[in-house]
Amino acid sequence: EAISSIVIAIIFFFSSGFGPTASGAMTPANTIALIGALLVLLAASPSHAALEVIGSGYGRTGTDTLREALNELGYNTYHMREIFNGQLISDVHLWHAQAENNCADVDALRDLFEKGGWTAAVDFPASMCYESLMKAFPDAKVIHTQRKSAEQWWDSATNSIMIVGKKFPFNIIYMTVPFFKAHKSMCDAMWSFVLGGKKVTIHDVDFPHGYKEEFISAYEANNARVKKVVPKKKLLVHDHSKGWTEICKFLGKEIPAIPYPHSNKREDFFKGVLILSLQMIFGVFAALATFLFSLKKLIGLFSRNEKSKVE
Repeated sequence: EAISSIVIAIIFFFSSGFGPTASGAMTPANTIALIGALLVLLAASPSHAALEVIGSGYGRTGTDTLREALNELGYNTYHMREIFNGQLISDVHLWHAQAENNCADVDALRDLFEKGGWTAAVDFPASMCYESLMKAFPDAKVIHTQRKSAEQWWDSATNSIMIVGKKFPFNIIYMTVPFFKAHKSMCDAMWSFVLGGKKVTIHDVDFPHGYKEEFISAYEANNARVKKVVPKKKLLVHDHSKGWTEICKFLGKEIPAIPYPHSNKREDFFKGVLILSLQMIFGVFAALATFLFSLKKLIGLFSRNEKSKVE
């Protein structure tokens, strides 16, 4: 991509007729052409960034609060919310594949975050691949979030992220809207990964409560493994109740002049997902209505032209 951009810029510069004069002097026209060539280079160059912060905590451990805090500190933070808001179906397919291959494709993970311009990643699905992300970005620091107890996490997760696809109208949306169908398949693969490869689907009658012991065991094992594999100097087990102090010290940032955030409370979770779902559905119908209206106008125009030819 970089080479092709350079070639395009060179062609633009010299084919414009504004190349250097015989004496080698740069005229105003030369300068304008050169600036144009440089703008071509800048526009064609992809955005690259290095992941600086990796979140290793499961969803519903305060990951959205962490997202808001990191954004306030100047990071561009990747979270499940960004996948929904941007309808990033290519990301959904990537995470589905990562869940099925045990996060083995480190290069794909590196490309996702570098090209997307993300400098921090928290929450599912990124947190399931935190060890691979550490390989992709060895200089990144890790922030781990957890509940006071596994039971507290279970209560929160089973009243939000684990059952959203089973509740009306989400169960209908997850079976009909293409993005949500793909997202549902990704979640099936993600929860199967969390359970060590045991195949589950969110539409199983027994899901999630039939797997309580296994999920709690996986949650506790993840908390323990993070503390085992992440070097101590690179790890912060963050307690949101401590506010800005410890996270800013860990990341070397100034303490903001605003209160520490507290977002995505349980009562707000379904409201947010419902609003987003309705926005997406409305967008689909609006696009379809626009297409049909345009098609009707085109057919009408064609009919009038044919009638004029006959007359």
